[in-house]
Amino acid sequence: MTDRDLQQKRILAGLIDIGVAIAISLAFMVMSLVLGFGLGSATDSSVVGNYVPRILGFLGALISLGYILGRDVVAGDRSIGKKIQNLRVVTTTGAPINFMDSARRNGIFAIGSALGLLSATLQLIPCLGDAAACMLMPLTLLGIVVSIGAAIYEILQITQQPEGIRFGDKTAGTRVVK
Repeated sequence: MTDRDLQQKRILAGLIDIGVAIAISLAFMVMSLVLGFGLGSATDSSVVGNYVPRILGFLGALISLGYILGRDVVAGDRSIGKKIQNLRVVTTTGAPINFMDSARRNGIFAIGSALGLLSATLQLIPCLGDAAACMLMPLTLLGIVVSIGAAIYEILQITQQPEGIRFGDKTAGTRVVK
């Protein structure tokens, strides 16, 4: 059976990391809204007023996706949540992981963010942006549902598998240690 203290710390670290990703997205969303109202108020045809919020939305989606994929290496070779919980991700041989290991490990959680980035990218295309974003909304929402389902599955793996090895750990050849 797995170490209950390690399980709890991993789940708390994951929740912290989800909070960081959401905070990144919300910060860019708020900046986008504030600048959109401020810059676009003079005229609806203002290029700056129309595109600065879209560029900020794109940057927010890109940084959020980057954090989700690379979170296990951003704060001194660990995620912010793992740093707070004093945990570390290592390869099965005990070596430190790199960005690609982190991306393989966390790719299952990135589906919703990847679709959000696709939507934000399409919104940058004149005349196509808004229509494409509206058409992609159901896919983005599906991606979010898949990401939530993946998180639930991974939590079950952490709590039920010997040594708490989840799908992402198997895929990347990693494990979490205290």
